[in-house]
Amino acid sequence: MKRALISLLRSYSALFFSSSHLLGLVLLALTFMNPNMGFGGAVSVASAYLFARIVGFREDFLKLEHYIYNPLLVGLALGYLFKVGVISAPFFVIAGILTFLLTYSLSAVFHRYFALPVLSLPFVITVSLLYLASVKFTNLFVISLYPKFYLDLPLFLPVPVEGFFKALGAVLFTPTVFGGLVVFLALLSVSRILAFLSVVGYVSGVLTHALLVGSIYQAVSDLSAFNYVLIAMAVGGVLLIPSPRSYAFAVLSSAVAVPVVVGVKAFWEAYGVPAFAFPFNFTVLLVLYVLLLSGDRYITRWYRGTPERTLDAYLTYNRRFPFTGREIHLPFSGRWTVWQAYDGPWTHRGPWRFAYDFVITDPDGRTYRGDGYFLTDYYAFGKPVLSPVDGTIVSVVGNLPDNPPGQADRINNWGNHVVIHDHRGFYILIAHFKQNSLRVKVGDTVRVGSMLGLCGNSGYSPQPHIHIHVQAVPKVGAPTLPFNFVSYRRGELFRDMGLPAEGEVVEPVFPDRGMLRRFNLLIDQSMRFSVEEGGHTYEFKAVVKMDPYGYFYLTDGRARLYFGILNSTFNFYSLWGNPSSPLRYLLFAVPKLPLLNEVGLRWEDHLPLRALSSPILREVALFLASFKHNLFGVSANLRFVSPNRLEGVVEMRGKRVETSATIADDFAFSEIRFGEVILRKIESGWEENST
Repeated sequence: MKRALISLLRSYSALFFSSSHLLGLVLLALTFMNPNMGFGGAVSVASAYLFARIVGFREDFLKLEHYIYNPLLVGLALGYLFKVGVISAPFFVIAGILTFLLTYSLSAVFHRYFALPVLSLPFVITVSLLYLASVKFTNLFVISLYPKFYLDLPLFLPVPVEGFFKALGAVLFTPTVFGGLVVFLALLSVSRILAFLSVVGYVSGVLTHALLVGSIYQAVSDLSAFNYVLIAMAVGGVLLIPSPRSYAFAVLSSAVAVPVVVGVKAFWEAYGVPAFAFPFNFTVLLVLYVLLLSGDRYITRWYRGTPERTLDAYLTYNRRFPFTGREIHLPFSGRWTVWQAYDGPWTHRGPWRFAYDFVITDPDGRTYRGDGYFLTDYYAFGKPVLSPVDGTIVSVVGNLPDNPPGQADRINNWGNHVVIHDHRGFYILIAHFKQNSLRVKVGDTVRVGSMLGLCGNSGYSPQPHIHIHVQAVPKVGAPTLPFNFVSYRRGELFRDMGLPAEGEVVEPVFPDRGMLRRFNLLIDQSMRFSVEEGGHTYEFKAVVKMDPYGYFYLTDGRARLYFGILNSTFNFYSLWGNPSSPLRYLLFAVPKLPLLNEVGLRWEDHLPLRALSSPILREVALFLASFKHNLFGVSANLRFVSPNRLEGVVEMRGKRVETSATIADDFAFSEIRFGEVILRKIESGWEENST
């Protein structure tokens, strides 16, 4: 019963793109201001839910809001027109089942062929058919049709403001100032971004409408303006990551929807059917589909229940893991110096701007000993060059002569080189090998660290160095693509991913086997912690599990803390579920751990805003950050102070929290500290059902 009630509340809040139970409760109560609407929605939802369970759908499958809110909307729409009674009740049941069938079918088609959400399109189709059919159901029409009364307050607001609140209330078939005001205040308490976008969408759509018809009064009196509100909220805060760009799309999409709203009303109302939310669905799906086809990188991949949570997760993840999809290892061992980086001053220009050159320097910054007259004077000459990826050799040239120092071959620009096809779908070119030093041939399979050849001075190269870049096609010298290096250190600073600057000395690193064993957490491994927090002590148990998509997480039954090993680093990725779970302290204290265990090694990371900010400050910061993404941030700086202990500081605009962690002898951590909060592992083992 509890799970069913939660699903019901989430279906109400999902009408406004939220997962808040509180918002759902407010909206539920608002619909019962008209009892027939409230009961109509409940009957349709219950019938759809029970039918799905009878058919055999799992309960977790039915947690997807669109399977519930579409029947809910149909029930509300029918309750708006008909009184719930002996005659109409079967009609509501049939409506709920029909809506579920259409929702499931359309969802499968939209997802498979277009990669689009179904939104409330099943509601629009079903309720339009039922409104048309009800004209022929004379018994239902005569007995159940009833006059509708609404509670409203004489607030004496300006006409445009009244129009806004009425349009907002019309989403729940309660087109009153009071209803819209309740919805807006509830929405404001859940998400400032959604509340802001509701105003933006309404103003954009109504002003465009008024401009086209020549009457602001006519525009603000049109209850179909709720479409503009929903469009702006969906485009600006849900389907796109909140930003000035998404807000601009919200304004534009709301304006574009005006002729859609007017045209649909002109056609459908001729048959006595309201436009409902068809303009919203039509416009949003068109905009989203075009953005998907264009490869827009700001499309929301995982919506977290509110735009604020989604934005926080997006900013944190991008700062922590600046993926390009083309991450490669350094092509050498030992310490080398960056001679040229992206947009280098000499040859890394135009189509070849995304490239790196490496040399070896001495403590004085010189690349050679003595006077540098001979190639053998150069520290890099003859040093091993290693494969930066797992892949297949597709091109090899190895017989060109090495240039004397200070000279270059202008004809054979790349000199002796290899091209490797990375199995992820791109190519790596490494150039300027020593003559006749290559150890690979076309067709050979190489792994990270495989010997390719020796560093030389062939091609357009005035001194021995390694040139490396990534390209989309195998043709030698094709335009370059952005990429990142992984698992390297610059002095004491460890980077799991990044791009070193010119002049920096870098060295590739690989994980320690002992650390790798301790953090290779397996399914059903469990840990029981004692927590000291705020003067109280309690316990919780964390168990390793795997979700249906193959991702591993720790769970205490209330939340999931996802983790994994990537680029010589153990990462806590993100926390899903109850944000007050004590699992959050693992994420906050040790978001990232190099599997190196070297005293003095330090590293940097970023955390979500909730790590340090109060709820009010966090919500204000996230709303402001939607206008400028780098406005706020929480940084973490950590260091190994002994072989099994690390300490650090988490900071945001002057606020500091000290953290520490002790690595356990068996697996994971034996102690975690975040400020005054202490987690101590008191037991570890395996779940009883483990194999």
